[in-house]
Amino acid sequence: MKKLLFFLFATTMTHAQQYVWTQRASLPANPRHEAMAFSIGSKGYFGTGMNSVLFSTFNDLWEYDEPTNTWTQKANMPGPSRYGAAAFSIGSLGYVGTGWTNSGVQLNDFYEYNPATNQWTAKADFAGAKRYDACGVAIGNTGFIGFGYSPLQKDIYQYFPVSNSWLKMPDLPAAPRQSIAAFVINGTGYFTGGASGQYDFKDCWAFTPANNLWTQVADYAGAGRHGGVSMVINNLGIVGGGRDSINIFNDYYAYDPSLNSWSQVTNFPQSARFSADAFTINNKGFVCGGWDVFGNHYSELWELSQVTSVNNPLPQLQITSQYFSATKTLLVKNQSASAAEVTLYSLSGSMVANHSISAGDAYSFQMDAVAKGIYLCRASADNSQPFVTKFSVN
Repeated sequence: MKKLLFFLFATTMTHAQQYVWTQRASLPANPRHEAMAFSIGSKGYFGTGMNSVLFSTFNDLWEYDEPTNTWTQKANMPGPSRYGAAAFSIGSLGYVGTGWTNSGVQLNDFYEYNPATNQWTAKADFAGAKRYDACGVAIGNTGFIGFGYSPLQKDIYQYFPVSNSWLKMPDLPAAPRQSIAAFVINGTGYFTGGASGQYDFKDCWAFTPANNLWTQVADYAGAGRHGGVSMVINNLGIVGGGRDSINIFNDYYAYDPSLNSWSQVTNFPQSARFSADAFTINNKGFVCGGWDVFGNHYSELWELSQVTSVNNPLPQLQITSQYFSATKTLLVKNQSASAAEVTLYSLSGSMVANHSISAGDAYSFQMDAVAKGIYLCRASADNSQPFVTKFSVN
C-alpha cells in the first residue's frame, strides 16, 4: 500500500498524542464538494455532492475498503441528484436524505442503503421542512437529522428504523445555523460551528437522547467556521477544515469530553479546503472531497490517525540509525523481532525513500541526491510503537 505523504505533530501534554496524515487512494470519480459520507465496519461510503465548475450534481455512491485501500462503485442513490445531504449509519445500514438539486429544489426524501444487497429502499420522508446543509448523526439505534437551511433551522428530529418514523426533539437552545459539524461519543452527540449568513459560530453543544437534554460545553478552540468535517478517534471528537466569510482553514482540534476541553492536532498538510466530508473506520478518520478558495475541487482521500501516546502500552521498535556524512548514507538497523517499514521524509512532508527491513537486518539509504537539510526517519511495524528520529544531511 503506497503512502504518499506523512506529517507528524505532537499535541500538548494534555493528551500527549501524535497524529499523522497519510494520503490514500483518491476517489475514482469527479471531484466534488458537499457530498455525504458514513461508515459501516471497515468500509466507508461517500457519494452525491456537486462540482461547481462542471455545474453538475451527483447521485453516485462509492465504497472505500480500508484494509485494501480501494474504491468500488455501488448502486446510485435514488431520487434527484443532490448536494448538501445528511447521512448516518445504524448497525449494518446507511441512511441518506435531504439536500438540494442543481436547480435549487430543496428535498426531504430519505433512503436506506443495505451494503449486503447493494440496494436502496425509500423510507419515510424527513419530518421537518425540506432543507439542505443539514447535519446527520446516529446515537445508539436511532438517527438524527437537524439544522440546515430552509431557511435557517435550529430543530432536530430523531429517526426510528424499526418503526420507520420520525419524532421531533427539543430545538437547539441557540441561534439557527447550517453546515454544522457533529460527532458522537458514548451516547452523546456534540454539535459545533455552522453559519448564519456572514456570521460563523464556534459554540459547542452536547445533546443526550436519554434525557433529551442540551448542554453547552467548551467552545471550539479554532475560529468560528462552517463546512468543516468531523470524526472520532479514540473517544476524541476531531473537527477541522471549513471556512468563515473570509478565510479557509486547515487547522484541526480534538475535543475530550472527560476534560471538556479542545487541543490542537496536526494541521491538514495540503491546501485548505471546505465542504469536504469525513467518515471514521477503526479509530482512523478519513477526509474526502471539498474545494478551495480558487474553486478547485478535490477527490483526494486523506487518513488522520493517532500513531502513539506517552502511555502507549505497545512495545517500542528496536531500531537504530546512524548517518555517515563522508558517504552520505543513513544506516538503519532493525533489531526487532519483525520486519519494519522504514520511510524517509523531508520536513515539508515529501517522501524521499522507502524500504522494508527484515528482522535482524540492516539497510543503507543513499542520500547524495537529496538537498542539504533536516530529514525524518520513520519505522513502523504491526503491534509496535513507531520509531521516529531526525537526521541532518550536510
